[in-house]
Amino acid sequence: MKLSILQENLSRGLSQVSKAVSNKPSIPILSNVLLTVKKDTVKLSGTDLEIGMNINLPAEVISDGSITINAKLTSEFVLSLPAGKLTLELTDNVLNISNDQTSSKFSTISAEDFPIIPVSSDEPTLIMKGSDFFKAVSKTVVSAALDDSRPVLTGILFEFNEKFLTLVGVDGFRLSKKLIELEKKLDQDKLIIPAKALNEVLRVIDPTDSKEEVKIYVLKDKNQVVFAYKELEISTRLIEGEFPDYKSILPSTHSVKFTMSKDHFSSDMKIVNVFAKNVIGNKTVFEVNKTEGMLVLSSSAPELGENKTKMEISDVEGDEFKTAYNARYLMNMIGTIEGDEIVFESNGPTLPAVFKDPLDTNFTHIVMPMKLD
Repeated sequence: MKLSILQENLSRGLSQVSKAVSNKPSIPILSNVLLTVKKDTVKLSGTDLEIGMNINLPAEVISDGSITINAKLTSEFVLSLPAGKLTLELTDNVLNISNDQTSSKFSTISAEDFPIIPVSSDEPTLIMKGSDFFKAVSKTVVSAALDDSRPVLTGILFEFNEKFLTLVGVDGFRLSKKLIELEKKLDQDKLIIPAKALNEVLRVIDPTDSKEEVKIYVLKDKNQVVFAYKELEISTRLIEGEFPDYKSILPSTHSVKFTMSKDHFSSDMKIVNVFAKNVIGNKTVFEVNKTEGMLVLSSSAPELGENKTKMEISDVEGDEFKTAYNARYLMNMIGTIEGDEIVFESNGPTLPAVFKDPLDTNFTHIVMPMKLD
């Protein structure tokens, strides 16, 4: 195996696929990146057995071949080199990487022992603009559970219905739902995709590029899904299990409603969070003063101090209202809102709070309340 490749391309590729490489692998080869050289391309592959990544890079191939090398060491070495052409040559299971100034030899492990990473099929199941995909997933992935005590909650539900796709994230304390209208009906039902894998897809998408597309391939026979964006493919195994009945959580009515400035709420939450982050559950008291048209946020940390912050609200409906929410959840929610305003709705202090974005009527975020002392 022998090829020439630009340092900047190889460094970029190694940096990408290394994100899928296990930090504490169960077997040594999972610390490695697979190099597959064929025709005028070198494909780099990495996996931790949960997420797999493939990236195809242009190269001047002199002879084909495949081998695996340590991901961290190789990535650090290539990154330290100046831009320009590199030569990679495999001899007696030792990979030599060189340019005009330096030459290094890397120990390898046979490619035959490397796990098979799924690749895209001929026809994608769904194609979306990268910017649209980024927006929809970003708004829902914040509500996925971080611990795996209930594996289905660590994923995002992709629910297909006629010409609509609904994305839902829920962790038992909050819920995010985003509805997307599709160009055509798809022959799919429900998929639960790990949030961890979706976050890796988000890392590579340029949210400002409205032309580049994300192609999604559902490999039913392997219970896998592959996301393709530019020259990179990310694969993951689908989560099996029954997703919670999120529709039963969504309130259909409200007894309290008001509108608030997103920027003001964000600023005030940062102030209150100075104290809330020192309280169990990040508890923040959330009180609506209808008479004054004010939202009062407060938090008290025993032996440290307390804070009370007021902000103006508008279009207030309903009675006086007082409850508490996790400050971190509220701050995460703010990041999902596109517009300048946030609409709050609730049926009572012990029932779910609904946060809506007037700029995106197809998005709903719910946060469960906490008990007041």
